[in-house]
Amino acid sequence: MFPLTPYPLTPIGNFIGFVLSVVPLASHLGSHSCRTGIWMYAFWVGSQNFTNFVDSIIWRNNVNIVAPVWCDIVTKLQLGTAVGVPGCTLVFCRHLYNITRIRAVLPVDEKSERRRAIMIDLMITLGVPLASMALCTLTQPYRFELVEEIGCQSAEFSYITFGMIFVLSFVATILAPFPIHFFIRHRAEVNENLATHPEVIPNRYHRVMAIACLTLILDLPVCVLVVTTRLLAGGESDLNNPYRSWSFVRDGSFSQIFQTTAKEWGSDKWLVFTVKWNEWSYVMHAIVFFIIFGTTLEARTRYWNVYSYVTSLFRPGKDGHVLGTSDIVFSSRFSHRQPIR
Repeated sequence: MFPLTPYPLTPIGNFIGFVLSVVPLASHLGSHSCRTGIWMYAFWVGSQNFTNFVDSIIWRNNVNIVAPVWCDIVTKLQLGTAVGVPGCTLVFCRHLYNITRIRAVLPVDEKSERRRAIMIDLMITLGVPLASMALCTLTQPYRFELVEEIGCQSAEFSYITFGMIFVLSFVATILAPFPIHFFIRHRAEVNENLATHPEVIPNRYHRVMAIACLTLILDLPVCVLVVTTRLLAGGESDLNNPYRSWSFVRDGSFSQIFQTTAKEWGSDKWLVFTVKWNEWSYVMHAIVFFIIFGTTLEARTRYWNVYSYVTSLFRPGKDGHVLGTSDIVFSSRFSHRQPIR
């Protein structure tokens, strides 16, 4: 009996994860500190859940090579997400650290400083992942791997991807304790500092602190475990081999596609853990993201506005006909209604 997840639990779970990672963005349309990190976090987690949703349907009980181009796209997104999520965590910790030092929150009229902060955030959350995707494309040991139940899986040398992940997570881990310690000891000072900057909502500061800590708790132990396992494997693992040359990658690696059935990965406990972690880790990220950012008063108000608008489309008018989109103006007229608590 192979350790397969009962179908269709995996695609349902990943689709729910995709929805949960996208829905909270409705309450983050304004301009504020950490907005770039929040949007990029939702992008990386949401894209990974969506591709896992598709893969778990196509390769439910097979490892057939049916969509190689799709796998090329998916595996690069996997690499980007693996680096992008720790990058977002680092951005969160960086903003929190700067806020505790009374330097992070920029005045609204200082546009150049605000653009500079956004560019730094994008460089960490988008630029570094894109660079890792390009670097792994030039050095990949083989094109990709097809694993029964979870589909396309990326191939990268240990010292490239996990090196970036470990560095980003390590820096975030160093920065994270400072704002937590400072907030506990100087709560009044932090609240006073936040009160002088109306563009920053104190509760949002707390939520960013929460998601930064929870993301580190989810990712850092597994990253350390994987790095330790790869180091112990040494030369026995092909992923620890030194880089040969671009000609070797171009002429050999691009044509190699590995296929792993459930019988093969189900006989090894470490491979079972790896498959299940790849299958559900970003669903956990999405749940945490939704609990922290998708259940706020602002988010619930927007949910209620959308619900009111949709139900109004099918509500009979005074003359008995069903109202259409031309009869309704979706505006702030719903804002007087209380959100569902």
